[in-house]
Amino acid sequence: MNPLNMLGLDADVDTRSIKRRYAQLLKQHRPDEDPEAFQRLREAYEQALQLAAARHDAEPDEAPSALFHERGEQQSSVSNEPTPLVAAQATADVHTRIAQLLESSPSLDEALQHAREQALEADFQRYLLARCAAFDEHGLSTLRWGMQHLHWLSPWQADYLPGAHLDGLARRLLKLELEQLQQRLQAGEERAVLERVAALVASDWLQPFDRRLQLQDGLVWMLEETEHWSGALLERLCKLFGWSDDTGELPCSRERWDGLCWRCERHAVWQRLLQHLQEAWPLRAEQRATWLLLKPLAEREARRLVDHFDEDDWQACDALDEVLSVRYPELPGLLGLQRDTRWQRWQPRKWMAPATVYVWMLLFAAMYGTSLQEAQLPFYLERSGGFLALAFKDLLISAGVVAWLAMIARGWSRLALYLTRLDVPLSQFILPSAWCDRGAGMLILRHGIPAALFAAIVAGFAPTQVPSWATFGGAFALQIVFLGLVGSRRSPWPRWSMLHSVAFKVDYSKKAEW
Repeated sequence: MNPLNMLGLDADVDTRSIKRRYAQLLKQHRPDEDPEAFQRLREAYEQALQLAAARHDAEPDEAPSALFHERGEQQSSVSNEPTPLVAAQATADVHTRIAQLLESSPSLDEALQHAREQALEADFQRYLLARCAAFDEHGLSTLRWGMQHLHWLSPWQADYLPGAHLDGLARRLLKLELEQLQQRLQAGEERAVLERVAALVASDWLQPFDRRLQLQDGLVWMLEETEHWSGALLERLCKLFGWSDDTGELPCSRERWDGLCWRCERHAVWQRLLQHLQEAWPLRAEQRATWLLLKPLAEREARRLVDHFDEDDWQACDALDEVLSVRYPELPGLLGLQRDTRWQRWQPRKWMAPATVYVWMLLFAAMYGTSLQEAQLPFYLERSGGFLALAFKDLLISAGVVAWLAMIARGWSRLALYLTRLDVPLSQFILPSAWCDRGAGMLILRHGIPAALFAAIVAGFAPTQVPSWATFGGAFALQIVFLGLVGSRRSPWPRWSMLHSVAFKVDYSKKAEW
């Protein structure tokens, strides 16, 4: 089918009329509403432009080079003077008359009315358009007036206006609009940006398909050059222009689009982290993880924070650490903070099982030695199984005492939470730094008092030939060394260290969604 017939145009139509007709039909066949009809319209439009260009190349060249050259040629056709002189004189007279109209009229509206009365509207528009070439404040206001009252830059502009000059003004105006939009976006005025973009989309001068594409490409450039903007802004722009990842209607290449989506997600995470850091006290797992990994906390405050952590909190810390180290490593720098890369030192050591076995071994050895001292050895040697019976008795008694000690230690640990502000600085002052680990390892009040109680019980069950103070000091020293080594993650039992590492990996291998 003939593309001109599809557009409803005659065979001798010019390029400007084709573009005007295309802009009219584009409102009826939008790409986001009817993609197939839009594709047919676009193909017909391009073919019609090719036919018009071929017909123009076949005609003799007669395009003027100045804004007022056409009027000079018309007057020279009825004059006997040489064409250049007539054109120059006519142009000077027109300039004078139009300048007088502008000086005598209080506004451009009245000047336009007087020009129409004197049949100078075409020259009046050319004159004003020439003044817009400077693109200063006065020229820009004149251009906007012409766009509002004379349909400049739109498909309905006058045919006698130079198209190349108008296209240049349109490009400069679009660049100015994009620069102003970027300034507002950098200032955080996203709502004003969306309102202005919506107004530009509805304006007549941006109805041509090529300019619409230039606007979209400029908006993508604006988003790439601006550091911070929300996902809501990109979502609104997608609805406004019909951008969709599912349908493939994108304003740029896939690589650039993925970069915009990545920055959108990063900004969302950045906003959420900033909101968590501004809380008076973290109440949710995600907030507590943010405080532990990013917020500068004193050792006492960090100890007080992690004392109330549960499994969900540690999983949130693990997930946030992956986000900050793998996906968005630059976020801490944008927040002006430094990520704590050793946050795992605050995790519970889970030393109850080895400590219980350790206590039982020492207590059983003390009780069994006392029993052997007090018993009649020949009697037990004569009877089969005498030593085994004695060991079984001490084993049961020591197991009961250890169970009682474990309950006391658990209750004291909960009570010691209220002594954290005193316990942390005291432990840092007395204990080696590797054992205390800046409040994350062994603590004097929380762990030392149960160890002293255990040493006293061991001393009470020890043989009488050994001084009580020596037994107490030895047991207390062994317990402190044990807790210090486990607290600094250097377990004295290789097998327990290996099992603890495996258990840690199993517990936190499942990432929580951030």
